[in-house]
Formats: sequence, C-alpha cells, structure tokens
Amino acid sequence: MYDLKKLAPSRRSQITTAGLPMKTIGLEFSDLAPSPALEIVKNWVASVMEGKVIQAAGQPSCGVGLLLVGNPGHGKTTMASTALQSLIRGIPGDASGVLPRHFGRFMDYPKFLRLQQKKWDDDPNDQSEVSFLLDSLRGDAGIMNNTRVFILDDLGKEYRTASGWSENQFDALLRSRFNAGLPTIVTTNVPKQDWGKIYGEPMGSFVNEAFIPVVVSSSEGDRRTK
Repeated sequence: MYDLKKLAPSRRSQITTAGLPMKTIGLEFSDLAPSPALEIVKNWVASVMEGKVIQAAGQPSCGVGLLLVGNPGHGKTTMASTALQSLIRGIPGDASGVLPRHFGRFMDYPKFLRLQQKKWDDDPNDQSEVSFLLDSLRGDAGIMNNTRVFILDDLGKEYRTASGWSENQFDALLRSRFNAGLPTIVTTNVPKQDWGKIYGEPMGSFVNEAFIPVVVSSSEGDRRTK
C-alpha cells in the first residue's frame, strides 16, 4: 500500500474527494491478486499514462474505457478504484504537475440516476452543484472541469421502467463522454453479450467501440462471504 500522506497535497486531495470507497484508498496493483484481468487493467492504465486515451485525438484508443464484468464479490470495484488511484498518483499534470480540478470520480449507478432525477425535479435554470457535477461527468463543464476518468459502479442493479428512462440516461452519459474523449470504467454483473437485450441494440453495438471487456473472477469466489 502507498502512504496517502506522502503524496503532493493536490494529488492527495484528488484521491480523497473522488468518492472512492474508503476501504480501497491506499491500494496499489501489487496489493491485488495476480490475474489476467489485472494485467489488462494495468496495460490500460499504462496507455492512459502515455497519453493514448484521454482526449487523444487521432488515437484508436481515444476515449476507450474498461468494462469490468463479474459476479458479486470478485473484486471489480477494488480493481477499478486501484486503477484510478494509480492514475491520480502517477499521470503527468500541467507544467507544475497539477491535475485538472476533477480528474477522477467514482459513483455507483443508482446514485447517478438519483442525481439525474433531482436535476429534473429542480428548477431547470438552477446552476446548482448537482447540475455542475452532472455536466462534469458528461464532459459538458469545460476543459478544466470535466471529469477525465469516471468509474460507474454496480451497473445492472438499477430499477428499470417500461419507459426506458434509466437506460436512456446511461446511453447519453456514455456516448457524451466517449465523444469527448473521456474514458469510463464500468463495473457490472451484466455480460457484454447481454447489453443489447437489456440496454437496447444501439448500446449493444456501442459497447464494442467504447470499452475493453475484462472478466474479473476470483479463485476464492465471493470474498465477502469469507
């Protein structure tokens, strides 16, 4: 584990305000069990570090994120959180080494939907903190305020309605981020081949363009039951 207190104040602040699960803060890749999934994630992080993903115009990997798929308790969230911390700690910043204001953020999908509903229920002209946050996640808040890497956790547990409202919010978020060259890490128990059936045929196709699929499976099974 790394020592959070030894990080530069700006990097430390980025980690503590990103919304990451507290129990995962301080983890490094070396703290995780070796696996093919971990190697894929580490390679993706390296590509981001090299400037090949985030707003990397002309690069085939521009905006491409990770789709971490697996059963509950197999370490998807921990792996995603560790990846974001690795980026915040090591990715080059500006000339002074400072990162954009909201480099990374973690949020579970049900919370994202609650925030989106709150924005709809509030005055549409209200420039509230919720509106700013959602704009940042979609890539609509300006170059200094957009969230560069967003972890959307627990996709698949949301309540679905006949109107398809939640599915539409998900579709709009991912497409907006991808088109802005901003990668998303999604953790889910919904296999990639089922996305078309659950989230619609367009999203079933889009997932192949916007994500690297990673099957996360622990030899220990559900670690939460141990």
